[in-house]
Amino acid sequence: MKNNTGKKMRVSVSTAQKKENFTGYAFVLPYLLGFLIFQGLPFFIAMVLGFTNARYISKLEEVEFIGLSNFIRMFQDTDTMKALGRTGMYTLMYVPLIMVCGFFIAYMVNKGIHLTKMVRSMFFLPYVSNMVAVAVVFKLLLGPGGPVVNLLLKMGMEEPPYLLYGLNTALPTVVCIAVWKGIGLNFITYLAALQNVSSDLLEAAQIDGATKWERIRHIIIPSVSPTTFFLLISSIITSLQNFTTIQALTGGGPGQATTVMSINIIRTAFSNYQTGYASAQALVMFLIVLVITLIQWRGQKKWVNY
Repeated sequence: MKNNTGKKMRVSVSTAQKKENFTGYAFVLPYLLGFLIFQGLPFFIAMVLGFTNARYISKLEEVEFIGLSNFIRMFQDTDTMKALGRTGMYTLMYVPLIMVCGFFIAYMVNKGIHLTKMVRSMFFLPYVSNMVAVAVVFKLLLGPGGPVVNLLLKMGMEEPPYLLYGLNTALPTVVCIAVWKGIGLNFITYLAALQNVSSDLLEAAQIDGATKWERIRHIIIPSVSPTTFFLLISSIITSLQNFTTIQALTGGGPGQATTVMSINIIRTAFSNYQTGYASAQALVMFLIVLVITLIQWRGQKKWVNY
C-alpha cells in the first residue's frame, strides 16, 4: 500500500509540474515568437545581406555574394569612419554625464529635500515624453529666434551661439538634450539602490570620523556597484541607439556635424539604396557593442560587489 501511495504522489507531482511548465511556456511563447520574427529574423537577414552587393531597388537575381568587400570598403570610407568617430564621441560624452548626474540627483533626493515626490516626477517625466515633441520644444528654444538667443542678445552678447546649428556645438548640445531626456531612468534606479544602503555602516563610519566624501567613496559607491554596472551597460547601448534623438533635432546636420553611425546607416540604406553596405555597417556596430559588453562582464568581477 505504501508503495502504491508513493507512486501516486510521484505521478501527481509530475503531472502538476508538467502543467506548470506548460503554463510557463504558454506565457513565454508570444514574446519568443515576437522576438524571432521582429528581431531574430531581421538580424539574420542583415548578416546575409552584409556579404552581398544587394541594393534596395535591385532584383533578387542581381544579388551576388561579394565576401568581405563591404567591410573593407567601410574602413576605407572617410565619411563612414568620421561617423564612427562621432558615435564614439557621443558615447564618451553621454555615458559619464548621465551616470554622474543621475547618481548626484539621486543622492541629493535620498538625503532629503522638500517636495521629494514632485522632484521625482519632474526628473522622470522627460523620460516618458515623446522624443519628437521634445525636439520641437528645444528647436524653438535654441533656434535663431528663440528665447535663449534673445536673452543672450539682451545681456549684451553681439553674436550669441546657435547651439543646434554650430559645427562645434551641435553634437554636445544634442548629447545634453539626450541626457536631460534619459536621466530619469538612472535617477530612479540609483534612488532605489541608495535606499537599500546600510544605514548602520554609514553611522559607524561617521562615528569613526569618516568625512562625507569618504562615506560616499568607500560605502555608498561600492554598495550600489551592481546598479552602476547595469546602468553602465544600458547607457552605452542607449548612446548607440541615438537615431531618433539626432534625426528629430538636427537630421545629422549642420553639414555632417551630428551624422553618427545610426544616421549614416539609414542614409546608406534608404537614401543611397546600398542595402548590403548598410547591413555591413550595422554588423560592425553590433560587434563593437558585443565586445564592449563582454569586456564589461569580464571587468565587473573586480569592481562590482554583490
